[in-house]
Amino acid sequence: MPKDAPKYAKPLDHAAAPWRDFSLADEDTAFVLRITLGDMPIEDGFWIALPDDISSLLLRGLFSQVFPTNPSLQHPFVERLDTNGNPDLPDMYDALVEIFARKELGLCSVDSHVNHGPKLDDSAVVSNHLTKIDTPPVLDLVLEQRFSAIDYSIRRGEFRDVDEALTWMRSRVLLFFLGASDYALPTEPADDDDVDATLLPVVQALIDEELVEPSHESGQFELTELGQETVDGMIDEAETVIERYEVFADVLYDSETGDCEFDSGAGIDLRIPVYEAEGLSAARAVLLVELCDEEFAQMVDDWRTAIDEREFFEALLLPVVERPLISPSALDAIIDAGFELMEQLASDATLTDEDAQLRRSIDL
Repeated sequence: MPKDAPKYAKPLDHAAAPWRDFSLADEDTAFVLRITLGDMPIEDGFWIALPDDISSLLLRGLFSQVFPTNPSLQHPFVERLDTNGNPDLPDMYDALVEIFARKELGLCSVDSHVNHGPKLDDSAVVSNHLTKIDTPPVLDLVLEQRFSAIDYSIRRGEFRDVDEALTWMRSRVLLFFLGASDYALPTEPADDDDVDATLLPVVQALIDEELVEPSHESGQFELTELGQETVDGMIDEAETVIERYEVFADVLYDSETGDCEFDSGAGIDLRIPVYEAEGLSAARAVLLVELCDEEFAQMVDDWRTAIDEREFFEALLLPVVERPLISPSALDAIIDAGFELMEQLASDATLTDEDAQLRRSIDL
């Protein structure tokens, strides 16, 4: 591909343009916005006829005005959708609203490419990228949505940069396996064992923290007293997170009545938003909980090689950024209801224990 060639060159398919027969085309339509995602076929794309005042906006302004998170502001644009031609357009519109809501929250990034044209930044002027051969003109965009829990954690100030994030994650995985499994890392891996050799830079980070030290006696890296305390603390922290927040893994919430139902089998997983509302690092909580899962070591062929790849941690931490979206007020109500339920269950369990003890004493 030539250096300046467009990334996307989907067939333009002018003859099948659905807006040619749409009633708004003859009224207040200055241009048509068509959006496809990634490799989505052009004929499956979203489209909407838009008035002239939007063509003068910057791209970021177009996205915020056409796809607002406030339902009352969405209504004028929903009214412009050709549901007779494509009854799926309202659902596609909602999906795009969610994409831009996630972008606004920092949960994802969105790259915009002109079909058969350049990549655009958010400051691009809409009118400069309308097709000249269509009537009405078309802004033909291809969007790429990217999720990165590591970038998200950096934006939240949990790490300075990617290197610091990956160093911490890799070192915690290695520390856990050194202290909570039968894995042993030799101080001088055999020449033909490249897998263990790749862990030497990771173990050096643990040595710098005084969590691990080489043992000349065993020929292996061993945990220091502080290292073992750290591993025990990681396990305790994971167990505390599970015990305190597992109730939020299955939540049915009625936004109209405010009623909550937990563990119904039909709810959504709200643990990530609850972690953050409670002041926890979602990335840290997810990593520690996954580490303590017995299935962690079986997630890949070999965790020793997997942790060298950023993609491994991005996949592991994907729930951090792919969490359900929920309003702060609804989340507060759900948290209160969840903790109230847990307190009630704990109280019931105490009464049951006391009743059992009383019965045993009477029997005696």
